[in-house]
Amino acid sequence: MNADTPNTPPPDAPEALSAEGAEPPPSPDAAPAATLDAAPVAAPAAAEPGMTVKACADELRTRFPALFGEPKPLKLRIQVDINERAPGVFPKAVLSAFFRRYTLSDAYLKAVSTGSQRFDLDGQPAGELSEEHRKIALETLLQRREQRRGQPRPARGPRDGGQAAPAPAAKPADPEADARRKAQREAQREEARAKHREAQRAERNFRAGLLRAFETTTLTRENFCALKGVDPATLDSLLEAARADRAQRQTFLAELSKAYRESGLSINEFAASKNMHPGQMHHLLREAQGGGDDRRPPPRGDRPPRGDRPDRPPRREGQGDRPGGDRPRGPRR
Repeated sequence: MNADTPNTPPPDAPEALSAEGAEPPPSPDAAPAATLDAAPVAAPAAAEPGMTVKACADELRTRFPALFGEPKPLKLRIQVDINERAPGVFPKAVLSAFFRRYTLSDAYLKAVSTGSQRFDLDGQPAGELSEEHRKIALETLLQRREQRRGQPRPARGPRDGGQAAPAPAAKPADPEADARRKAQREAQREEARAKHREAQRAERNFRAGLLRAFETTTLTRENFCALKGVDPATLDSLLEAARADRAQRQTFLAELSKAYRESGLSINEFAASKNMHPGQMHHLLREAQGGGDDRRPPPRGDRPPRGDRPDRPPRREGQGDRPGGDRPRGPRR
């Protein structure tokens, strides 16, 4: 990869690289990333002589171990921060080549696909990781896995000066086996997406509960963080994300309630038009009307309270639940 010739980032890249130093794009069609011990990248004439990608990686680990230890999602425009903290140390072309390799590695893509926050040079949260970047990183990993499975293993060379073994004959195509493998891969992708959605749902629920507790607590900030097991440095970002989630949900519920009133349909018919269960639709409409998160159905208006039914005669005084009234019972034999 030539460091002097910048690559045009693909439109679906999870980490778009801007001229000021955002992250490089992991293209889904790119080959698996090489290790950081690869051949040195040539720097431009004005850059420091002798600086290689490996030397750049070692220097970054030494200066910023909190960020370049275990792979973490990088803060956008991280190159600007590096040049401010270490001016003139890293040639621009070599630093860009390092980030192209680093952000295309499987380890970094895994960190992006499962992360929720970006991190700065000190290892502190520096912005939320977008859903689009997580999705593209996961799809890139899955595509690489499929490519590796489809590639044949390289033939071994001759031993003891002998001739190489002939390549095995190609197996005839089996449409049923191909269909099963394709269905299995699709099931694995769906399982990965379901796990990702479940993790996101758990994060939203945690943030929502944290915000509700923070708005009603009488504890100090330090004691509240200790009680909830939250780092005080990340509390503000978590609360801000929770407020954004709440505003988004209120907008969704208001639009849903408006569409229901204008449709003139029953709850069951409206739920079917939205591909939802009637119980779920009933719960959402109740929440939109200010009913909170109470999942219990409202009392039926066509049924009077128990004991006031007109079709049941009043119970006479002294009459028990069994025939014969409250007759005295003798001792058991």
